[in-house]
Amino acid sequence: MLLEVRDLIKTYGDHTVLNHVSLSVEKGDAAVILGPSGAGKTTLLRCLNFLETADAGEIVYEGMSHPMHGMSAKEKRAYRMRTAFVFQNFNLFLNKTALGNVTEGLVIARRMDKRLALDRAVKALDRVGLKDHMQKYPHQLSGGQQQRVAIARALAAEPEIIFFDEPTSALDPELTGEVLSVMRSLADDGMTMLIVTHEIEFARTVSNRIVFMEDGEIVETGSTSRIFSSPEKARTAAFLKLETTGEVPETALNGKSE
Repeated sequence: MLLEVRDLIKTYGDHTVLNHVSLSVEKGDAAVILGPSGAGKTTLLRCLNFLETADAGEIVYEGMSHPMHGMSAKEKRAYRMRTAFVFQNFNLFLNKTALGNVTEGLVIARRMDKRLALDRAVKALDRVGLKDHMQKYPHQLSGGQQQRVAIARALAAEPEIIFFDEPTSALDPELTGEVLSVMRSLADDGMTMLIVTHEIEFARTVSNRIVFMEDGEIVETGSTSRIFSSPEKARTAAFLKLETTGEVPETALNGKSE
């Protein structure tokens, strides 16, 4: 087991966003989190990389257990050095080239030798098909290219797991394919990924595990083939039917899971 979270709770005021969420990620998994808007998917991902602080819960990483609310800054840093996060809106430095965006975190945050950082950055940008665009600034790149720079930035850190938060949601439909193609390639290479996405076909054809969430809870989880062919919960089936066919099922979409 590479990563496990147990009984994660996150609240904002009186509103519980995540309610005793538990899940695990095996090395080599391409796991996708699906669910309606407001299900808590992004919050879960951000808590798992300590971009948000959970109110309670336990995280187990490669056999080491830590309370999510009580980890020290040093422990969080050590954990995050082994992970990477790809955001919805790229989060690139506008005053730096593609190459500069990839090397910046390696040199500043990870204190890597500049020559090693440069070598890793060039290889990562080549990996996502941007070798000929390394000296371009974000405003000179399409949205799909900018997101591929963000993926290259994650890859250059050589993480053990990458968290993807709706990586195509800010893209026009015609640019989505180039980003999903890179992610398919990463899955084929065995990169461990936990992905929040609304791309149902991508989830069906690329992932090996599905986590379906609603109202801050995990309704159902299992292999991709089983979830898409014979989900155990009516709520999961209703969501997938609506997303894949556009048909509103008999079970009300906002109804509780069975």
